[in-house]
Amino acid sequence: MKVSSFAGCLTAVLLASTVPATAQDRSWDTSFTFYLWAAETDTAITTALGTVESTLPFSNALENLDFAFMGALEARNGPWSLIGDFAYTDISFSSSTPGPAFGGVDADVKLQVLNAYGLYNVRSSGAWSIDLGAGARWFDADTTLTLLPGAAAGRSQRFSDSWIDPVIAARFTYEISDRWTAAGFVDFGGFRSDSESWQALITARFSVNDQWSITAAYRYLDIKHGPSDDEFKLTQSGPIFGVRYDF
Repeated sequence: MKVSSFAGCLTAVLLASTVPATAQDRSWDTSFTFYLWAAETDTAITTALGTVESTLPFSNALENLDFAFMGALEARNGPWSLIGDFAYTDISFSSSTPGPAFGGVDADVKLQVLNAYGLYNVRSSGAWSIDLGAGARWFDADTTLTLLPGAAAGRSQRFSDSWIDPVIAARFTYEISDRWTAAGFVDFGGFRSDSESWQALITARFSVNDQWSITAAYRYLDIKHGPSDDEFKLTQSGPIFGVRYDF
């Protein structure tokens, strides 16, 4: 499935949800958040030739970033929330390898992740709120890891695939004050031995005014896809900085 068609359908649904719901005499509140994720990236590709691994430290994340676009759109109506979150990263970097067998590893990692959720508020008590729901996560990965020659000859391994994982999700929100809001989000997807993914997100948001907010967060994403002899593993973790607009 192409990202343009999948993202287009999701965007159309979310934008359509901003039209007043006359049946319930209630309109949708919508927000968009643009953010940058400075993530440490660990990648491993396993084939019949063995496993090649690479690590991009958090301290080098931004300087090795070739391109990125990250944004989230949310529409809310009463207890219901619809969320779309898209992140595209393109990073190239080199890292060392243990021992003299190889002279290091060059990595070229391209990853698109589109999360789509429907959440329902199951409990609200004072400043606390809990939402539960489900959805899907779409991946498109194109990664090449190249072991540079050392005592042994170099070799290169590539993983290129697209797939969708069903997911379940939970969100916990706490309104600290009129301007400060804290939230925790966790999901799990795949539910099969050859494809599993999960992520966790902790967010603090400061409202500058009724429309603009500044967000800071920490996010962890873990991906495993493919059989044991053709497996792709990736973890990304690090801080997020963003700006949110409510309309």
